Amino acid sequence: MSDIVVPGFKSSELIAELSKAFEAFNEEERAKLIKQVNGVFQFVIKNSEGKEEVFTVDVKKEGKVVRGKGNVKADAILSLKDADFVDLATGKLNGQKAYMSGKLKVKGQIMLAMKLDNVFKTVNPTAKL
Repeated sequence: MSDIVVPGFKSSELIAELSKAFEAFNEEERAKLIKQVNGVFQFVIKNSEGKEEVFTVDVKKEGKVVRGKGNVKADAILSLKDADFVDLATGKLNGQKAYMSGKLKVKGQIMLAMKLDNVFKTVNPTAKL
């Protein structure tokens, strides 16, 4: 099991899938995604028990996912509930609606957050942000 998966956080399973997808990329695919997105995302996810986990998705330098803050400063910090992250990543929740309704909070480069759908689509082609 991946060190990214955290019991009680369904979102961590999706983030682990994202990590596997990044690892499976060849250099050309990784470079293309990095060029498209060019950002570091930090997810602050709170589960139903009120516990919080942080995951960092680097799509700027290395094209990898880590649990925790990582060693690269985040360009956009996204805070949301575990269930909302799952809905967002699987395409059941629209990112703009989530933001407008307060389910998703963004600090930093909000326009960069719009590029997240490219990242999620590497794992799930129906994701929409």
